[in-house]
Parts: sequence; C-alpha cells; structure tokens
Amino acid sequence: MNNKVLLPETCSAVVKTSFGSIGVLTQFGKVKAIHIFPGMFLEKMPHDALSAEAVRQIQHYLAKPGMRLDLPVDMDGMEIHRKIWMELMAIPCGEVKTYGELGSILHFSPKVISEACEANPLALYIPSHRAIAISGPKGPVGEGDPSHPLVRTKYWLLKHEGFLHV
Repeated sequence: MNNKVLLPETCSAVVKTSFGSIGVLTQFGKVKAIHIFPGMFLEKMPHDALSAEAVRQIQHYLAKPGMRLDLPVDMDGMEIHRKIWMELMAIPCGEVKTYGELGSILHFSPKVISEACEANPLALYIPSHRAIAISGPKGPVGEGDPSHPLVRTKYWLLKHEGFLHV
C-alpha cells in the first residue's frame, strides 16, 4: 500500500473470512485501505460508523459476489496507478482480463499493470484479483505458486465470483 505496511492492529476493523482476514482502515471520513491478510484469522470490531459500514458491505460481498462495495474512499496512489485501477473497476464480476489485455487498452506494459495491482490499497473495492497473467483452459495460469497464500486467495475470489470452476 504505497510503501506503507498495514497491520491488523492498525486497522479500524478486521473481518474474519474462510481464507484469512480483511482489514479496513478509515481516516477523515473515508476508507483509506482495504487489505487482505491471507491465512491470518483475526477479527476486530469496527471503531466508527464508516468502518462498520465497510465491514457490512464486505460481509455482503462474501455472501453475494456480484455486490460492489459502495464506500467513500481515498484512492491514494500515483496517477498511472489510479488510471489502471479505474479500468480494473470496470471489469464485471465473474470476468477477468490479462495484464496484456489491460496493457493494450491503457497503452502500458503488462509489468506496469501488475505493479499497479500490487500497489492497490483498496482490495475488493478495486478488484485487482480480476487481472491475471494468462488464462488457460482451467483458469488463470502464471500467477505463481498455487500454494502461496496470496495466490490461493486470488483463486478463492475468482472462484467465488464464478470465473473459476475448479
């Protein structure tokens, strides 16, 4: 998250999920960060109305994947990243685009697209999990070690949204 490390204890709220936890950081009436902590099964009650609403919406998304988060956010990041994030937000639930496809649309290299996904401060709100390396007959390929917690979480989200059927 823009070279700042978000830890569960610094979050305004933390939601426990089947794949780990999702932390929310609110500040000055906006959501500053939504971060996935794969493999960390923690929970922290919301400390303000906005973090409570974020938790409610995240839980709703986890129950119904087509639901979009509708929160006031601070989309803090480099201009090039914000442009990529806006394109990611246009990818419908249950669909993906490869880094190459996004690069062709936005006239950036796939590496720049990948870097923007990694810098995404608002997981789920900006669905960077819908950007994949390449698509094979059984789903995304080239995302790294399938046993890695981040890769497993990405696969979980894509399966949850109906893209993966494995």
